[in-house]
Order: sequence, then C-alpha cells, then structure tokens
Amino acid sequence: MKHITITSIILFLIININYTFSQTRTSNIESPLEYFNHRTEAINSVKNEKWQESIEILKSLTTQYQNDADLFYLLGLSYYETGQFTNAIISLKKTLESGGTILTDIPTGSAPSNDIMIKIAKAYAKDGDKENALLWLQKGFASRYDEKPFLKNDAAFKDFIEDENFLALFGNDNHTNTTREEAWAKDISYLENRINELHYSPYHAISKTEFSKAILNLKTKIASLNDEQIIVELMKIVGSLGNGHNLIVPTSPNKGALKKIPVQFYQFSDGLFIVDAEIGFEQWIGYEVESIGNITAEEALRRTNAINARDNAMQTLWLGPYYLGLPDVLKGLGIAKNANQVTITLRDIKGKPQKAIMNPVSWNFSGFPKIPKLKGGEQPLFLSKTEDPYWYKLIPENNSIYVQFNIVAQKETQSLKDFNIELRSQASKNKVQHLILDLRHNHGGNGSILPPMLKTIINFEVMNPDGSVFVLMGRETFSAAQNLLTDITKYTDAILVGEPSGSKPNHIGEAGWFKMPYSGLMGVISTQFHQTSKAEDNRNWIAPHIPVSISSTDYFNGNDKALDIIMDLIKSDEN
Repeated sequence: MKHITITSIILFLIININYTFSQTRTSNIESPLEYFNHRTEAINSVKNEKWQESIEILKSLTTQYQNDADLFYLLGLSYYETGQFTNAIISLKKTLESGGTILTDIPTGSAPSNDIMIKIAKAYAKDGDKENALLWLQKGFASRYDEKPFLKNDAAFKDFIEDENFLALFGNDNHTNTTREEAWAKDISYLENRINELHYSPYHAISKTEFSKAILNLKTKIASLNDEQIIVELMKIVGSLGNGHNLIVPTSPNKGALKKIPVQFYQFSDGLFIVDAEIGFEQWIGYEVESIGNITAEEALRRTNAINARDNAMQTLWLGPYYLGLPDVLKGLGIAKNANQVTITLRDIKGKPQKAIMNPVSWNFSGFPKIPKLKGGEQPLFLSKTEDPYWYKLIPENNSIYVQFNIVAQKETQSLKDFNIELRSQASKNKVQHLILDLRHNHGGNGSILPPMLKTIINFEVMNPDGSVFVLMGRETFSAAQNLLTDITKYTDAILVGEPSGSKPNHIGEAGWFKMPYSGLMGVISTQFHQTSKAEDNRNWIAPHIPVSISSTDYFNGNDKALDIIMDLIKSDEN
C-alpha cells in the first residue's frame, strides 16, 4: 500500500511538471535589449493607432517570446482594427490563455478579461460567425461584463438585431399582446437573473431564500401597485444587497419615472437642512427640517436604509438625504401618505416652525448630489471649483499646496498624469513643505488611472521629511477615492482630517449595468471585490486622525473648519 502511495505521488508530480512546462514556452530571444526596444516601439505604435505598423513588430515579438500576454492583446487589437478578424480572435484567445492583461490607456481596447471576451464576440460577428459570436457573448456576460445593456445596438451586432437567441440574452422575446402584469413580471425576473449574473457576492447581506421570497412577493403584488410603487419596491430589493455600488436610476424607465421635490437636503452635524432649491423655492434654503409628514427628520433618514444599499453608516448621511427628496420613496417607506404632495415642517434660524407644501417636479438623474455651492457671495476654497476634476492652489503664507481631487477621471485638457507632473514641479519649485489633498467631494471613477496621484503623495513625503501630508476626507469619499485613501494610509504617514470615509478599505465595488427589457428601468450592480488593504482588514471605514464634522452654521457662513484646523496645525508646528 505504501509502494502504491509513493508511486501515485511521483506520477502526480510528473504530470504537473509536464503541465507546468506546457504553460511556459521557451524563449527564442537573441538580443534581450533589442527585444525590449521593439516592445516599447510596439506599445507606442498602438497608442498612436498605427495598427499595421504595430502588427509587423508584434508578430516578430510574439514569435520570439510567447509568455507576454500584453503583446498578444495588442496584436489582437491591431488585427481587429485592420479587419483581420480571424487573426484577432487567435491572438485575443492567447491573451486569455495566459490570464489576460492589465494594460491601460490603449485606444479601442479594455483590459479586463470579460471585455476581451466581448471583443472576440465582436470579431466573430464581423467575420459572419453568428454561432461563435453568441457563444462568446454568453461567456463575457457570465464573467460579469458590466456594459451589457449598451451592446444590444452595437454596430458589430447589427445583423443580429432580429435574432431570437441574440435578443434573449438581453431579456427580450417576440411574444406580443403582453399584459402590464406579465411585462413587469418578466422585468423582475430579468433583474433577478442579472443580479445573479453580475454581483460578486449577491447573498452576503441577504440569504438566497429571503431574496427569492422578496422577488416572488413583488410579482404577486404587481396588479395592486402603480408603476412608481413597483420601482420603489425594486429599490428595496436592490437595497437589500447591502453594499454601496448597487442602485437604481429612478428617472430611467419608460414608465414610472420617479419625480422629486424641488429642494435638496443635507445632513449636518446639527440637523437636516435645505441647502439648494429649484426656482421659486429658494426662500427655504437654510431652513432646518423638523419632520416630513408626521415623521421626524432623524427617523425619516433612518428609514432610507431600506433602499440605500450602503457600505457603511456614512452612506446614510450621504445618500439618505437624496432619497428623502423622492416623494414615491417617502410614501413607500411610510414617511409620507401622498406622493403627489409632501408636507415638510421647517424651522427658521430663530427656531420658529413653519409648514411647507412641496409638489413633485420632473428631473433627470445625473449622479448623486454633492454639497452645493453657496447661493451668492464668495465661495470658500473647498466649494469654489467642485466641477473641476482636479486642481491646486499654492498657499505661500503657510508654505502649503492645496489639491482638490473631485472625480477619478481624465480631463480633456490635461491628463491626471500630466497634472501630477505639474504638481510635483510646482511643489519643488516653490519649496512647498505641506501638501493638503481634499477628497471630500470624490465619489470615485476609473481607479486604473490613480497611480500618478499616489506617486505624487509618496514622492512629496519622501522629498519633504520635515513637512506633512494632510488628507481631507468624508462621507463622499467613495469607491476609487476610497481605494486611493486606503493606499495613502498604507504607504505614507498622512494625517487624516474630517469624517470617516464613505466606503470600506476592502469593499465590493465596480458597477455593472442592467436595463430591464420592458420598462427600460436601469441601474448598476456591484461586480468586483476590491482588496486594497490586508485580507483581515474588516473596518467599516477609515477613520480620521482629527475628527471634524461640518455644521450648518459653518456651511452657510462659508467656513471650512477642517481646513482651518490644518492651517492652525501647520502654524503651531512652525512655531
């Protein structure tokens, strides 16, 4: 028996050694330096969209060395762009065989493996192979491809638009004379399937049994609910998924688009206040909200958790006030009795109560609101340029540079990389000793472009050992901005000022889109797990070293208490 066991182990090792060698191809590189130079040349050719030129270089490189998936990826894209679809398929499949790529800033390309699968599907479609095109579409969707709704009308699949198998992938069928109840039931089933298809871990906050029960329960109530009420119930189901990248776009459907009341709320340290308003309602700006209907502002905010799929309690403060602005949500949560007219009890600056009746207005969702600029007068620094993705200001009196990073995206006029090169140059040229990075308005974006900003923070700390790095943070520091914050705390000794962050160091993120085939209702579902911190880091947020909350008095008077504290700290250190 012992002999058999030893023999089995030896056989197992031989098989695995052979398998390992089969995955690693030998090198035919005669001049490694020349290979490297040509590799760099090929990448530059692709970035400049010199497709045919890049093909010749990449063919030579992949013949010499077949273990670099980046090169097969670039070759596949080059073949695709020159209409050589069979060759593109071969090269892109070799990319996947090696585990894919993480190359960024490649025109017409996208690095995730599910994006490469969709590229293969497009190549098959353009080559007239419908069967394999559909097969690779299914593979991409099963791998949590996040742009599915926008593929239906993609030019690559123009010949598929009436194909039943193709339409079925998007939840469509050719059944006519569908009743309202049947149409909504199919939409609800489609959402259930899309959640299971997209979500990284759909049952981490709710059991599969409870989730299925909620889906079935909604289907049985369709006839008794209007379209708006169905959407609110769907918001509750999405809210039960329990992490911050799950949401419904309430103004997207063809039927039942939700309206809002004509004011914007914000939860300050001293209460819920109106901070912005539509024309004709400006007189209520600055008023504190005592109650909505017969429900106190505090209780109303708590109830929004039923539809607010949040990472932590800071998202109640951030997104709860947004949901309180939707009358159908207020009715669905038992806060208001009538979705067509909402009564709010307000208090003026002297504490005098006053009732205001709000009728809903139509609107278009364009992202979650940020704390708005003040109405009239000079803006404080932190509100002065919130529409600008990234900018800086030298503060010579404190030997500091203030950097506000508002969204993780590229500006057309200056890439984030070029901005950071300028930032480092200015800091060096002006002998800046203190860097202040403001992430309080940053809801995230494309996390793949973050490295230049992280390098700037690390470089600044290394080059200025007698100075300090400060990070202003808060409830809106979310998603990719959370990832940047987590990395900053890992690699620097930055001093954190403000509120706890709006997400977790390790969180389920990204945003895969769904679009219901009948109602047109759209939204996003979390698709990826971001482990930015150590595996055992289970913190609900990153807490500030210097806790500072914003009060209504500070806001309406244009004061930035958090920045003032940093300036006082810099002055005290200098003294």
